[in-house]
Amino acid sequence: MAERPAPLVLVVAPSQDPPFGSYAAVSAAGQQLLAAELSQRFAGLGAAVAPLRAERAETFHWGAWFVAGARAALTAGAADALGYAGAGSLALLADSHLDELLSPRAGEVVANNRFSADAFVVAGDLELALGALQGCSSDNAAARCLGSAGFEVRDLSAAPFSRFDVDTALDLAILRVATRLPRSRPLTPGLARFLEMARLPGGRPLEVPRLAEIGAVMRDRGAELVVSGRVPADAWLYLERETACRVRCFIEERGMRSARDARPRSLLAALLARSSPAELVAELSRLGDAVVLDSRVLMAARAGSAHASAWPPEEDRFASDFGDASRIGTDWLHELVEAATAAPVPWLMGGHALVSDGLRLLVDAAWQGH
Repeated sequence: MAERPAPLVLVVAPSQDPPFGSYAAVSAAGQQLLAAELSQRFAGLGAAVAPLRAERAETFHWGAWFVAGARAALTAGAADALGYAGAGSLALLADSHLDELLSPRAGEVVANNRFSADAFVVAGDLELALGALQGCSSDNAAARCLGSAGFEVRDLSAAPFSRFDVDTALDLAILRVATRLPRSRPLTPGLARFLEMARLPGGRPLEVPRLAEIGAVMRDRGAELVVSGRVPADAWLYLERETACRVRCFIEERGMRSARDARPRSLLAALLARSSPAELVAELSRLGDAVVLDSRVLMAARAGSAHASAWPPEEDRFASDFGDASRIGTDWLHELVEAATAAPVPWLMGGHALVSDGLRLLVDAAWQGH
């Protein structure tokens, strides 16, 4: 890296307009701190960093937004490598792997996950790269778009916690769990204090719901854990290897935001459509002693779109993760959360971070007694 101009990385600066006292406000505040920390880490490894202001327009297109920001940032100086990172990405990735991300060879893109990228750096013909990214509809598909344009793709998904991306308040609660584990990367003091002091609506602390009960199931040789959603192979293998319980896993719609077929499909969503949210909860509850569900797969399949703008509103989604049905206006999701809260076994719902690297953290927490 010392023999060439510093890589230029654009780090998303999250929106600052969620209503005070909302789940979205907690998530945005945490992402702002995470973006600042990630920018400092990139700079410490020799990269130039520029903020990329988040946009919420109904006509938002990721590729057009990123390329415009990249061209504006490139006018400030030379670079032979250009990168992107979401505000909540790479929070637990070790500095050694972060350095790998910043070190692509000419003609190569390095991404945290080739199938669903949250961060990448590409080197070589940047005009070719920008042309490929211009038509890319989401950051998750960026590495694939660059691969189709002829860049070699190097994937860091085998690195521990490369896929852990903080999108929601629940993801922040999982990150807080990580701070108590001995092998996790230490966070900056300001970020660590925020996780301890943050309060959810109603004054509740930032804690993973039913964590102790799910941990008890993971430690019980006679129990069975049900997991559903976009579960990566290594997360499933970690469950099989590191838990004492049996694991029943339904894997659906991995990489749905970067898939060529833009209409997500789900067996569980089909069951939901043919019965009711309460029936789906009852059926899954009969299959095991605890349920961990990637609810975004249901949302995407019901909406017929992988884009979150077509799903229930952000506050509904975030409230559902904490079992807070009182703040959910979407009827089917309200019923699902009410049924899950009243289920005879503990339920935990969330997004991709929960069922990927989040599962590894929950397993480690179970054996640490958290």
